[in-house]
Amino acid sequence: MAYIQIKPTDSLFFGGGKPFNAGSDSWTDSSFLPNPSVIWGALFSLLHKEEIAQKGTNFRTTQEQREKLKIKNIYLYNEEQTTILVPAPLDIFVDSEGKRYKGEYRDVDFISNYELPVINMVDGVDVKPLENSFIEINSLYEEYCQDNFDDLVLFNFDEVFVADYKIGIKIDKRTKTAQENHLYRIDLTQFKKEWSFLIEYESDIVFNQSGILKLGGESKIAHYQKIDKPIGIIDYEGYRDEMIEELKEQNEFKILFKTPTYFKDGWQPQQDGLICANIGKSIPIGGFDMETKKPKEMKKYIPAGSVLVFSKELGEISFIDEDSESYKGFGSYELLTKG
Repeated sequence: MAYIQIKPTDSLFFGGGKPFNAGSDSWTDSSFLPNPSVIWGALFSLLHKEEIAQKGTNFRTTQEQREKLKIKNIYLYNEEQTTILVPAPLDIFVDSEGKRYKGEYRDVDFISNYELPVINMVDGVDVKPLENSFIEINSLYEEYCQDNFDDLVLFNFDEVFVADYKIGIKIDKRTKTAQENHLYRIDLTQFKKEWSFLIEYESDIVFNQSGILKLGGESKIAHYQKIDKPIGIIDYEGYRDEMIEELKEQNEFKILFKTPTYFKDGWQPQQDGLICANIGKSIPIGGFDMETKKPKEMKKYIPAGSVLVFSKELGEISFIDEDSESYKGFGSYELLTKG
């Protein structure tokens, strides 16, 4: 594996799944984090920038070429403290005062549209899943899997990012003046000084040691550099390997999805043994087909932080459908104990 740190120099716009129509819409649908395909596209364009510059709109790639760049993980990285974050599991609950709660597993004994036999929930307290938050990757193993929720190392959005926005207005190309009823707002995301993206990847093509790339809906400039494996990743890999050995002796395990994930059957994978799920609201993700030069069909992905629990031996794990484009970073997950 190799690692690239990407540090944006400005606020970024990452569009959501809803089309924006100036005139009828005044607020864009946006996401505070990019989909994995956005980062993959920026890195892939960097590898092929000379071909793109020469061929322009005639630039075409094959599936084989695209799969030569595989994103394995996307982290948030604090370079000063070498802290590495992933989306917090959605089976961590909080009340209105921010107190954390661990859900309890129990058999479903009521009628609802929830289709699984076991539910994970908190009784007697008004709580909601911990959303838009992140967990230090080693805290997954040291605290979360040990049911020590009081000592979880969590970060909320405001500790990593600064929310920003921009007001714009559409200009009439003919008169060069502002069009009436075409004022709009775009939500933006900006990293705090010490934070950046850390990308774990595999590629047959070698990146330069450092440079600049374009990222986000407005193609803002970001600096990148290849770095050695951070100490936090080295520690995490030790915990992960121990966990996998432990899970081989059990008949239940938990999957935490670290990036959005697509399943053909909606929110359920084509995998037997699924007994419980804590998932968030689905995310519509489309994209642009680099072969046909046409927009892709919009698909619904379960969000990062979603948790699935299986009652079965670990064995062979394959959750990702063929058309999920996992090489772009979709469907990254951790294997954990049920707790």
